[in-house]
Amino acid sequence: MIREKVVRAAEKLGYQPPVPPKSADYRQAAILIPQWTDGHFNRQIGDIAQCLANAADDPAFVLTEQPLRTMTMQELLRAMDEQIRSGVDGLIIRAENTPEVRAAIEQAVQQGVTVITYDADVPHSGRLCHAGQDLVRAGAIAAGVMARLIRPPEHVLIVTGNLRMEAHKGRVDGFCRRLLELGFSEDAYRVTMRTCSGELVAQALQADSRLHAVYMACQPLSGCIAGIRKARRTTRPHIVCNDLTPTAKRYLREGTVDFVIGQSFSQESFHAVLAMYQMLLRGVKPKRELYYTDLRLITQEML
Repeated sequence: MIREKVVRAAEKLGYQPPVPPKSADYRQAAILIPQWTDGHFNRQIGDIAQCLANAADDPAFVLTEQPLRTMTMQELLRAMDEQIRSGVDGLIIRAENTPEVRAAIEQAVQQGVTVITYDADVPHSGRLCHAGQDLVRAGAIAAGVMARLIRPPEHVLIVTGNLRMEAHKGRVDGFCRRLLELGFSEDAYRVTMRTCSGELVAQALQADSRLHAVYMACQPLSGCIAGIRKARRTTRPHIVCNDLTPTAKRYLREGTVDFVIGQSFSQESFHAVLAMYQMLLRGVKPKRELYYTDLRLITQEML
């Protein structure tokens, strides 16, 4: 892991992280990290965030990580409230786009707390900026690839999570819109939620013989693959998914997944922490409201 390498190098050099001054002349920010099913995301975000904070070598900037046990809105709101009560100057969060979260961000900003979102955005909430994937474009890329794998009247099963998450909704919207532009009919796709693991995927594939492809708009991928295998199709459906996790790499390498739309979580945390540092320490607002990470279409041959 990146963090372990940094720690080992620091120990060899006798380096000690800067200690915050005991006066009030410093700024403190917290990054709230939800518990993804795949810990790959947590590690990328935490490692890069702390490495960047340490690289700043500025005792006037203190970054605290707060791991969350779940991805629920309720825990996020409680964590935000706790951090604000503790006196933080900035919050970096991933959140559902709900009225409750929007109200919490607006209240935090009114109290003088700078809020930056990453991965999942909450537009029109008063947050300073957002760092994440161009979700609609990612969905459109997936649709463009899928349109080369199937032909009408073949259909696509879209597997997604909570559509209140911009990270899910944006991809689905971009995928459906682009598929229609490429000549597929409005009934060429159907959407299922992943909350029941792979069971819904298996049921959908068994019930509709026209489903020849699956688009995984979110993680976890393993549940979807389990559902596809449970359906026992004579021909494997084509699969396009997001995020090059270790699990996605394995399925791509073995030929179970056709393509992966990759993004960089490390870029998200890098831009978010850097923007927070510039704002809190220098009063410099970001030049852009939206920082989009790189998008890559990854094939088996690229591994």
